[in-house]
Amino acid sequence: MAPWRCTWIKPAALLTVLALLAGCAGTLPPVGAERPLQLASDEKEIWQMASREQDKLAKSGSLYQDRLLEEYLNGLARRLAPPEMVEAVPITVRVIQNPTLNAFAYPNGAIYLHTGILARLENEAQLAAVLGHEIGHVSHRHAVRHFRQARTAQFVGIGALIAAQIGLAALGASQGRGPGSAAAIQAAAIFTQLGLQLGLLASVNGYGRGLETEADHLGLEYLVKAGYDPKQAPRVFDLLLKEYGDRSEIETFFFGNHPTNQRRMRDLEAQIAGHYAAQAASSGRRVNSEDYQRRMRVLVRENALLDIRANRYNTALAALARALRLQPNDPIAHYYMGEAYRQRGQAGDLPRAIEAYKQALRYRADYPEPHRELGLAYYKLGDKVLASVELKRYLELSPKAKDEKEIREYLLELGAS
Repeated sequence: MAPWRCTWIKPAALLTVLALLAGCAGTLPPVGAERPLQLASDEKEIWQMASREQDKLAKSGSLYQDRLLEEYLNGLARRLAPPEMVEAVPITVRVIQNPTLNAFAYPNGAIYLHTGILARLENEAQLAAVLGHEIGHVSHRHAVRHFRQARTAQFVGIGALIAAQIGLAALGASQGRGPGSAAAIQAAAIFTQLGLQLGLLASVNGYGRGLETEADHLGLEYLVKAGYDPKQAPRVFDLLLKEYGDRSEIETFFFGNHPTNQRRMRDLEAQIAGHYAAQAASSGRRVNSEDYQRRMRVLVRENALLDIRANRYNTALAALARALRLQPNDPIAHYYMGEAYRQRGQAGDLPRAIEAYKQALRYRADYPEPHRELGLAYYKLGDKVLASVELKRYLELSPKAKDEKEIREYLLELGAS
């Protein structure tokens, strides 16, 4: 893998945007309140920038491919959004394959969720809270409001600070400072290498306290109107605050620090007590659905593999335990569990990995990779007989394996042909 390079957002580009966005802040009606939708020249330019950035994302290879999941997410988003907004802008939801906790929306209705944040959520009501927050940004035109309210000098400073924070977090991760480095590098690269300026500023913690709070309140309103349990909205912050000991530096940048999230959680709790107490007390509010469980199981499992590759083993193990609760006989999840234990390498992890590989083979005997890993584990333990049996079986099942030569060397050393 080539070393990561930070492509800095050029000040000249920011100044060009600022020239287009200069103007007095004014009250803007929500999207759909006026028909047809009227966009001033600065807002049109933001929409054009959003379209260009979406094209870059589509061509980047970073999108998670699952057509049924996308259909489910888009259907949920359209149920949450105000009807007049859905008529005015096409709401679309796409998923970015990255294990960090992030979500953002472009002003033209395109919403992006990282696999990491989807994998952390527990139920459909919590997903509705996250989507509702992003829909609130679109509905109440936060992008253009943010730019219009910012003075030129302040905006340049914010842009430079964002670029610096992203670059420093990724640089520190690339030098091996702490767990989650690979995830930090990949997440930073999505924005900086592709030049996603709007996507960067639209990330969850990017519009400033006032507009983020408004989006939280709007998301709660949409969630309640759609019939969901409002108590699940603050629960999202509980989940995002949960630490497994391997969060990357960049994750705090995307979704805010501990005090910020605590404040937002308390604010939502106060909103519920003041405006939605009856709905919160009702036992008939929607929390989960079979569609949610079906669509999220594979994503949770595959995001765990991303966590493993990013050295976030504790986070991966927690996610895989959840995936196995949903589908106990999933051989791939058991194999990933073995990989997480093996690569973490703490005391007692090798026996745990062996048991996970065995479980994978109980549910799929012709699964090549668990045979290989069992063979190598037995080799480490000095059990030549079992090591030979498993490695031979691996080559029988995968005769054209890329590591065939390496495995045959092990077999030769073990006295097996």
